[in-house]
Amino acid sequence: MASAADVEAAIALWRDASTPVHRRCLAARAIGLLGERPPKWRVEGVDDDESPLARARRRGCADFQRRRLAEIRAHQKEESIDKMGQLGAQSIEAVIRLLRNKTIERDKRIAAASVLGGLRCRDGLDALIEVLTEGHQNLSNACTHALTEIGSRMGSRRLMQIVRGRYPLAARQEAVYSLWQLGEKRAEPLFIQVCGSLDTEEEYTRDMATEALGNTWRRLGTQKALRNRLFDPSVSVRYSALCACSMMHPQPYAFPQFLREAIIAKLNDPGRVDDNRVIAQAAAALLGQDSQP
Repeated sequence: MASAADVEAAIALWRDASTPVHRRCLAARAIGLLGERPPKWRVEGVDDDESPLARARRRGCADFQRRRLAEIRAHQKEESIDKMGQLGAQSIEAVIRLLRNKTIERDKRIAAASVLGGLRCRDGLDALIEVLTEGHQNLSNACTHALTEIGSRMGSRRLMQIVRGRYPLAARQEAVYSLWQLGEKRAEPLFIQVCGSLDTEEEYTRDMATEALGNTWRRLGTQKALRNRLFDPSVSVRYSALCACSMMHPQPYAFPQFLREAIIAKLNDPGRVDDNRVIAQAAAALLGQDSQP
């Protein structure tokens, strides 16, 4: 605690520019490990550089995020165990059987999917993907949420087959979303195909596939696809293309010339998804310029 009696004292040390650097560094780590909020940036003497104070601040923030994530996961585990009891399930195997049982109430099956996600149960992957294909919106969505909570890509090939196959629209959309949230880079060719299929794919499906290309922004095929989608007839797809491009934003030099020219062209695009999602403003933000009138 850097000789501080409590977190509030550590915060005071962190903010006090007259405090020796090593004590302020220890205070930043203490705040991250014990505080309700991470150490603040805007304090005297702390810049976004490689100085000891800046590094301590980043480490303090990382400590805070890890602790918060651990707390969230512990809470989810407790909730999942409670739900198992409410479902009358004494084991994971029983939960999986409930999820697969098409004769019981859908709310119970949704709860079973939530339990598998909350416990991060890889043994439930096959069942979650199987039930996702049924295409009932709320149930498929619950399976998707569980798959992303588990975070395993072991079922990615099956999810890609669902996107390519003759399944209900809700199932295909949830499979696209799952692959996107899992960061599955092997799905790049599939996303490029889906987002460019103007005549056969529903707009929202193309929208998600476009934004999912942000996971593979370093690849030339992705960059060319995003350039094309920036001129898509759908406003929401164009906006999603800009969102995918924003993955490159921390390194503006990463924009290849052909993509930069396409983004510049969007400065005069009148399209807007809603009041908060405006094509011209998003393009201007990417280029670090003011929006064109």
